[in-house]
Amino acid sequence: MLEETEVNEEPPPPAPPKRRRRRRILAVLLLLFILLVGTGAGYVWWAMGGSANGAPVRVIIPEGASGSEIAAILQRAKVVRSGFIFRLVARLRGVSTDLKPGAYDLTTGMGVTKALNALRTGVPLKVFRVTIPEGKTIPEIAAIVGKDTKITAAQFLAAVHSGRHRLPIMPKGSTNLEGLLFPKTYEIVEKTSADDLVDMMLNQFTLETAGLDFSKAAAHHITPYQLVIVASLIEREAKVERDRPLIASVIYNRLARPMRLQIDATVEYAILLQTGHYKFPLTTDDYTNVHSAYNTYLHDGLPPGPIASPGLAALQAALSPANTNYYYYVLTSDQRSHCFARDQAEFNRCRNAA
Repeated sequence: MLEETEVNEEPPPPAPPKRRRRRRILAVLLLLFILLVGTGAGYVWWAMGGSANGAPVRVIIPEGASGSEIAAILQRAKVVRSGFIFRLVARLRGVSTDLKPGAYDLTTGMGVTKALNALRTGVPLKVFRVTIPEGKTIPEIAAIVGKDTKITAAQFLAAVHSGRHRLPIMPKGSTNLEGLLFPKTYEIVEKTSADDLVDMMLNQFTLETAGLDFSKAAAHHITPYQLVIVASLIEREAKVERDRPLIASVIYNRLARPMRLQIDATVEYAILLQTGHYKFPLTTDDYTNVHSAYNTYLHDGLPPGPIASPGLAALQAALSPANTNYYYYVLTSDQRSHCFARDQAEFNRCRNAA
């Protein structure tokens, strides 16, 4: 007979300290993951949503705007709560390239889905195409707008001078939009107002210059706004592409010396402001008798503001001038380019050959 023996079952040994610590870390990470997913899902739900009590808002989408730029415009207008989520949803749905430029009557807080649909399927009642060439002034732009759209020149000028429109590059307190209405072909809808079109042109300036490093202006001891002034001088003076960086070098060389710029285009602009029209050609008396802060024959330094709307090439030339010792230039005999000179003697030879 076998004797029954008492078996003492001992509990398993406790887990080593390292294993217990690893389990605690995993538990904490799992909890954090759940919280993160929950928070992220909640944020997406909130960002996708809209409001039933939105207010009407007209949004201008510039031509060539990227998905991120469109998203930023919609967020600033409070059409969507998150530009990031708008851009993400547009990309996931494969519709980023389907968003059309122009003016849209939307609603604040309408939400991502409705905003996407509006920008994809919205069809303007009627489209007017207006082309603003480089080097035009505000009065000239107003005349073009009045001819090619239902907005009158007077309405456009009233909007420009209303003080309601600004760009961050403008000096504090300034309401002068000269040089900032970007030259471009714009397509506007029938209901587009003068204020809408001004906003569209200013937004286009921001869009076109986004890739330019305006901090380079400091190397020439000028502000970013003054760089636009320089670009406007280049735009009005240059006849061919290759002259732009050379004219820029003359301007900066004269400012550094210092010498008065003595640029004819500034006198022409001063006469335009005083009489409402340009004068061609200028006379010797005009250089001394046209009393205006814009007359660079009478005043040192740059004029107080741009004298026209520069295009991107002129802005790039102002940012990256040629490295020269030129201080003078004059139109060649064919009136298509310039002869550049380092001193008065060379300038006289250029002028005699013209």
